[in-house]
Amino acid sequence: MVAEVAPEQPLPPRYLPSEGEPFTIHHLFQMPEDKVRYEVLEGTLLVSPWPAIRHQAVRDELRLRLKVSAPPKTKVFTDVTVRLKSDATAFVPDIVVIRPGVKLGDRGFLEAEDVLAVVEVVSPGSTGADRKFKPAIYAGAGIPYFWRVEPMRFRELLPGEQPPVVLVHELDEESGSYRLAERLAAGRKGRVTVPYPLEFDPADLLPQDD
Repeated sequence: MVAEVAPEQPLPPRYLPSEGEPFTIHHLFQMPEDKVRYEVLEGTLLVSPWPAIRHQAVRDELRLRLKVSAPPKTKVFTDVTVRLKSDATAFVPDIVVIRPGVKLGDRGFLEAEDVLAVVEVVSPGSTGADRKFKPAIYAGAGIPYFWRVEPMRFRELLPGEQPPVVLVHELDEESGSYRLAERLAAGRKGRVTVPYPLEFDPADLLPQDD
């Protein structure tokens, strides 16, 4: 679970905001490289373990498929920080699909309006974040599409389904929240249409030794 916790060693004062001030996206780029992921939520520092190898394998395989199928000038990245409407909230999604034509330059982070879709791959330590509060924040920032990938069995698995399951959500402009638009489960090739057409069998996202 993503938590308001310190890394293995306490952060030296040079990494911390002044007393009484919140953490911001700018503090993230000053953090030590200590194999944990730093994010901020409403001024609170969030620290989570670096993804396990299996998680990274699923993420990287999906990123490749999204990249190959992407329309011209649409970029697909991993490990990119996204500012979510204020300096006090910024996440690092597993995958980010950037809107066509966005100029990156030498920026250290993306704005929410640069982003077409985000993908989160659920792991045992991130279930609450990836299923609940992160989607709400992404929706509130106006990101049109949110994919959630469930590599293991989970409570909402439908009869006959096998993981991985890919849950594709789109933003409902009226309610300001995501609604489930498409769903793919392992075992046969399926098609999603948003943020652009893509065909694959979610089983192929797993490492070959699984």
